[in-house]
Amino acid sequence: MSFNHEYDELILRVLRDELRLINKHLPYRRANLCDLIKMNPPYIVLRDGTTHLIDKRELELLAKTLGEKACKLQIPIIIESSPSLGEGVYRIRDPVAALAVAKILGLEYDGKGELIFYRPQLYELRTRLRTTTTIIFTPT
Repeated sequence: MSFNHEYDELILRVLRDELRLINKHLPYRRANLCDLIKMNPPYIVLRDGTTHLIDKRELELLAKTLGEKACKLQIPIIIESSPSLGEGVYRIRDPVAALAVAKILGLEYDGKGELIFYRPQLYELRTRLRTTTTIIFTPT
């Protein structure tokens, strides 16, 4: 029994380290949309220490899409990919981000909970919002 527990702990530790490597493109801190619009050029610093420049046109599209809620949006918009969702299925948990993405993609969203969408929609979204979105991989 002890062997299985130690083995499970080792597997979990290795998995966490792998996910940390896969997700090294994530920012240290997400930035408010309104603050980024004021920057010239707008950027965020990633966990690997690099600077990620953000396209001002994408910020303006998001601000126009969200109207009064624009300053509540945190950039980058986090898109999750997880084996528990199934292949080619993605989600956004942040309701403000979900609302923006739903409007841009023409999807129905009630403003509550997470937004679920699929690979063709991800492709369309990343074409329109390449610098203001990021994909993370989660184990569950």
